[in-house]
Amino acid sequence: MFDPLSLWMQGTVQWMKLIKLQQEAYLRMLGSFAERLPHETSRDLAREAESLKSTLRAANKPAAPKKQTAKDARVSA
Repeated sequence: MFDPLSLWMQGTVQWMKLIKLQQEAYLRMLGSFAERLPHETSRDLAREAESLKSTLRAANKPAAPKKQTAKDARVSA
């Protein structure tokens, strides 16, 4: 007997298996890239991360507002 629900479920299971395989392959690829990072020790990696933190903090800090001069006040008015 023809059962459309089971047919649909079989197709869905196949697509989910394919997606799972793709995700696993992607994670394996990321793992192989991470193994080849040029850091001798975790201390080197931590030092680099700390230097990036200070750079990001400086970049995210809002700029100080400019003081408006008399000339700027006349132009904006």
